[in-house]
Amino acid sequence: MEHLATGCSAVDSLTDGGLAAGTVTQIFGEKALGKSIISFQAACSVAAVGGSAVILDTEQSYSSYLVPYWRERMAKRFGKELNVAEVKLERAPKVSPRRKPVTRGQLINAVDVALGHLGVSYTDAHLGAVADIFSPDFFVELPPKGPSVLIFQTPEVVDLLNLHGIDAAKEVSSGGRVELKMRQTPTYQSALHHIIRETGARLLVYDSISAPFKASFPSTQDLPARSAGLAMLLAHAQRLCADFGIAVLVTSHVSIDPINPWDRIPYGGVILGHDAKFSLELTKSTATRNKDRGPEALNPDEKEGCTKAFWAARHPALEEYTRFAYARQDGEGFH
Repeated sequence: MEHLATGCSAVDSLTDGGLAAGTVTQIFGEKALGKSIISFQAACSVAAVGGSAVILDTEQSYSSYLVPYWRERMAKRFGKELNVAEVKLERAPKVSPRRKPVTRGQLINAVDVALGHLGVSYTDAHLGAVADIFSPDFFVELPPKGPSVLIFQTPEVVDLLNLHGIDAAKEVSSGGRVELKMRQTPTYQSALHHIIRETGARLLVYDSISAPFKASFPSTQDLPARSAGLAMLLAHAQRLCADFGIAVLVTSHVSIDPINPWDRIPYGGVILGHDAKFSLELTKSTATRNKDRGPEALNPDEKEGCTKAFWAARHPALEEYTRFAYARQDGEGFH
């Protein structure tokens, strides 16, 4: 099995050499610990050895902070010039093969003009709703081929599902429950399948998978829709693993058990747990977990100077939380 090294010895040791191709690896933890940094570092590590990585940025933090701050630092770290590009996703209506393709923006302008001539009052939201009906699919203009880190902003859960070939619409019932109406199309017809195929990407990153679902389904009564949407998305990711042999890295937030504070549960619960072959929790180096299970540090001699730790919350060959490794983070990322 091929493994994609991340450059962080703690992660690479706990995953038997790096992110495993053909499967899903999860990194979860509390905020501001560096989940996005290790994700971007993993993507840059792939690009530095001649591959490409696709990042689905659901928290919209890459263009505003991560890339401006870390791009040059990662280039210095890996000794390579890194091509990092933000790619825009745009919806495009289906047209006759004999006609020139049009964009969603052109469709909105045409509807705007038509309604204006008729004297119909409307809002921008109305125009967007009409455009979505006629523009169910994403149009992606990819940059020239070559080793790259390609970043796509996907903060909305419906857009994220549509990118995976899932025809989804969000509705709110009379009782206030958020529901999803979904219909899955064949995997090979999805925009994401096209992106992975055309770029030859070796790594797909969801950073984070939690954010769009938490924003869309805030109440416990919304759990059925959240679970169904997450399950369909992960099923598509698994199919991409099978079709292209890529590695998938998923970051997620964490839920804390108030009775057992050491017991952290990644957002997404058993649904994400079943799909992730490796699941690592990122913590501060001073954090402790269930001592009854005898956690063992892989690199105890490196504890001094390390501020973070990665724990094997799930591993195909280990009991949960029986191994962890200290990690050092500095101006060049995780080591």
